[in-house]
Formats: sequence, C-alpha cells, structure tokens
Amino acid sequence: MDKLKRLGEVLYAFDTVEVFEYYKLSGASALQYIVFDLGFITHTLNFDLDTTLDISKVNELRQLVNQTLPKLLQSKNFTLDTKKSKLTGKVDSYVIVDNITKEVYQLNFNYLNRVHILKPEYFARIDKHFVDLHIYALSTLENYARYIVEYLEGVYDDKILEFMVAHRKVLPQQYPFMRKMVAFYLSISDQFNDIELDIKNLRLIDILSWNENELKYFDLARNGQYDLKLILPETMANKMDSHPKLKLLRR
Repeated sequence: MDKLKRLGEVLYAFDTVEVFEYYKLSGASALQYIVFDLGFITHTLNFDLDTTLDISKVNELRQLVNQTLPKLLQSKNFTLDTKKSKLTGKVDSYVIVDNITKEVYQLNFNYLNRVHILKPEYFARIDKHFVDLHIYALSTLENYARYIVEYLEGVYDDKILEFMVAHRKVLPQQYPFMRKMVAFYLSISDQFNDIELDIKNLRLIDILSWNENELKYFDLARNGQYDLKLILPETMANKMDSHPKLKLLRR
C-alpha cells in the first residue's frame, strides 16, 4: 500500500493544475484507486485525454503537460527520467523515479483515446490511506472493460478478473454491455490480430460469450471496416464513430 500511496502523490499534484482534469485514469491503473479493497496492482498510471477539442487545442494541452510535469513531480519528490521517457504524440510515456524509495513508475498519456463510450467519472477517496484524493477516471464499468482488454493483451495477470468475479464487482446482468465495450476496445488494440477470440479463461467465458453480431463486427474489423452499430446502441455508435483511432484504422 505504501507504493499505492506514493504514486497517489502524483494524483494529488495533478489536482492542483486545471489541465489535468482532461486526463482520465483508465483500466487497471484506475481500478487500483477506485476499488478500495483491490490493493496495489501496477507501477503504471494510464491516462486517456477526454475532450472534443480540435487537434490544435489538443496539442496545446499536450505542450502544457510537458511544460508543467517536471515541476509538479519535483514538488512530490519525484524525478523525471528524460532519457527513458518517450513522447510520440499518440502516447506520451514518462518514466519517473521516486527520490524517497528509488521505485520507478511510468505515466502514460494516450492522445488517441479521446472519445469514450460512457461518461467519465469523478471520485473522491477518503480513508486510512488517503486524505481527500481526487480521482478523474473513466467510468468504473468501462475501466473493467479496458482491464479485460489489457489482460487479453498480456499486460496484466488475472488477479483483478478473479477479484471482480468473486466479489461481484460487475453483475451478470452487466456482462452483455461490458462485452460490447470490450469488443470495441479489443478491435482498436494494436494487438487485435494476435489475440485469440476463443476465450479459454473460465472466468471470462460467461462475460465474453460473443454473439453473432459481435463476431461479425470482428470479422469486418480485421479488414479495416468498423460497423459500430453491430455492437453498440445507435447513439453510442455515432459517438464512437469519431474516435481518432478509428480514423487511422479504417481503410
């Protein structure tokens, strides 16, 4: 928990600068903070930029983050490792070192995942570990969906999946909609063509029992065609149709 608290100091620092309200924790890195009894999972904080601003304004936000981050980290006794950090514009990855414990962490800012299926949420965590920690994150259900994709990509083990099922953090009646979100994010994953869709993990069989429309969606996606209405309600499909990653993937 000390590591979770220490990395939480970064979130405390972000809360002092307005621009970071646009950045939402996602997947496992969000769940470790918003599911209080989950426990520490990762040394990485993954953020999605959530905004409808045009690309010029997005670039302004990115530049502001680049300028602000070193001083913010320093205020919490972290050092930015500029040699190991990689800024691509699509995903900016910052490697940071805790000057107190010498632990190494990573902050990833994703600039392609700017549109989300559900509205992001705001959480305040007050407990024995944190004093009014403000957390800007994707919705809890969408974070579970993102985690499942991360698991299928081989980024994380099934620890969160086991916890989610055992403690009924996602109810069976929510599985069909969560499956649709998994289908979308899986289809835009860089590893999509390498991921086995025939699920072998017993805990995932009930959650990811693909129906006919979802399998058809996958077949089309493998050929660069994304018919979102096969997996999402029309309003959501229209919204996600503007996802920047789709513009890169469509043929």
